[in-house]
Amino acid sequence: MTTLTQAVFWLVQASALLVFFVQASAGLVALWAVSHFLRAIGLTLAFHRYFAHRAFKMNRVARFVWAFIGTAAMQKGPLWWAGHHVNHHKYADRDGDPHSPMVSGVYYAHIGWFLNDTKHDRLEANNPVVRDFGKFPEIRFLNTYFFVPPLLLAIAMFAIGGFPWLVWGFCLPTVTLAHATFAINTVNHLFGWRRFDTIDESRNNPFTAFFAVGEGWHNNHHRYQRAARNGFYWWEFDPTYYVIRAMQLVGLAWDVQPVPERIYAEARAVKARRLQQHTTSVLQDSGTIGLELAEDAD
Repeated sequence: MTTLTQAVFWLVQASALLVFFVQASAGLVALWAVSHFLRAIGLTLAFHRYFAHRAFKMNRVARFVWAFIGTAAMQKGPLWWAGHHVNHHKYADRDGDPHSPMVSGVYYAHIGWFLNDTKHDRLEANNPVVRDFGKFPEIRFLNTYFFVPPLLLAIAMFAIGGFPWLVWGFCLPTVTLAHATFAINTVNHLFGWRRFDTIDESRNNPFTAFFAVGEGWHNNHHRYQRAARNGFYWWEFDPTYYVIRAMQLVGLAWDVQPVPERIYAEARAVKARRLQQHTTSVLQDSGTIGLELAEDAD
């Protein structure tokens, strides 16, 4: 990332403070929500579940539309984003993971890696995302000129609603969405509960799942990456999956990958084993009985 691009990034981050100089209204809060959550779905649906994990298929037009919306989130291009995410899974919480709080610390995992030009600006040519999707000119365009969609969004917000719309429709939601996304790399490897005993420190967290439109069910995802849904159960809020299912119903998405029954069976087995361990420890411990594990309350 060049010095100019870094300066623009930090300028946009600081611009969220302008919200204190614009009188809030229900309409402006609604505008923030649309801008935040729509672009969040673009990121998670296209960049994450489609490009990185091939969780479903969609036609070229739908792919470009969602990739454009995701790129408008101002988190670089689809090939860069998805390619680094593949590396995150390949080396999760070990050397080689571009954003692990266990390996590189919280600040670097949250935002430092994103700004690190020398180490993370380029991807290897054999990266599967670059190899398979870099051949499409429209995707290469978004990846190279990733500043175009967010710039067009900012211009549109100002043209339609002036300064208040620029602040509430671009500045604030761009910042909240950035940290909602980055939190998956940090918060979800530090706080939450683990349904599955994965080799990394991934955790499920309903708070991050809300603001990152389903990505907060991170331990689920690390256990079975191919599924189109990260919320494995109906009570786990996953609006990105709801959009994918809606697209499937009208023929815009197909080959939607489910969570295999063996994964659900594993979840039940882990829960039963932990319950047995908890019961045994209670019988052996004459001290105060602790709270139930969060995952045992499912």
